[in-house]
Amino acid sequence: MEGTNGNTMDTAEETTQANPVAEPTLTNPVEATTPLSPAAVIGRVKSFDRGRRFGFIAQEGMGKDVFVHQEAILGEEGQYLIPGDRVSFELTEGPKGLRAASVRKL
Repeated sequence: MEGTNGNTMDTAEETTQANPVAEPTLTNPVEATTPLSPAAVIGRVKSFDRGRRFGFIAQEGMGKDVFVHQEAILGEEGQYLIPGDRVSFELTEGPKGLRAASVRKL
C-alpha cells in the first residue's frame, strides 16, 4: 500500500501477521513478582547493621555465611533486612568471599 508521500505503508493486518506477539499468561501473580532463579539459594538473615548497611545471611543446609550489602536487596529503596527474615538470593564471589546478590524477602 502506498501512502500520500509515496512511501509504502503496511496495513494493520499485514503488520500483525508479520510480527505476532505472544501474550504472557500468569497463573499465579505471586510467581510474577518473586521468581526464584535456578541459582537461587534460600537462607535466613543472621545479622544486619543498618548504620553500616550490611549483614550476613546463613544458607539453609549449607556451609559458610554470606555477606550482604543493602544495595543487593530488591524491593523498595532504603529497605533493610531484619535478623530472622527468610530470603532468597544468588551467590556471587566477592573480593573477600561469598556475597549475596538479588536478595528478596520471602
